[in-house]
Amino acid sequence: MTTEIRRPISLAARDPRWSQEAECQYTDPELFFPVGHSKAAVEQAERAKAVCMQCPVRDACLEWAVATGEQFGVLGGLTQEERWALTKVTPRGPGQAMDRCLEAREQILAWREELVPLRRIASLLNVDRSVLRAALQRFSRDDKRQHDLEVAA
Repeated sequence: MTTEIRRPISLAARDPRWSQEAECQYTDPELFFPVGHSKAAVEQAERAKAVCMQCPVRDACLEWAVATGEQFGVLGGLTQEERWALTKVTPRGPGQAMDRCLEAREQILAWREELVPLRRIASLLNVDRSVLRAALQRFSRDDKRQHDLEVAA
């Protein structure tokens, strides 16, 4: 059995008729897709956000953008980075990721016994799969050392 991570799909994502009432349909679409982080791009994003703030369907647009994982442009009054911040945990350094794995050792091992896929476990812990694999190898080495110590005693 394969377990997948799925975002809940909101009504706005399933039925995009709300877009017929969107304020942006009366504006040059290029405005909503600033390129880069230059002063001009930031100003362009601010102008796009100003249009969004006047829009009667801003909330539905934002719901749609988050639910569908839209990666580009100003949608629902937020840039792609701002939308990302709504849905993601702030990335941490690799050392902290390994620490989280070590702290969750028993839970990780239980999930593995239940055949939960590595990608799902990594997502639940907000770590990269490579860090999770390294943690599992470390668990195995630690268990072998503990076994060897018990046999020697």
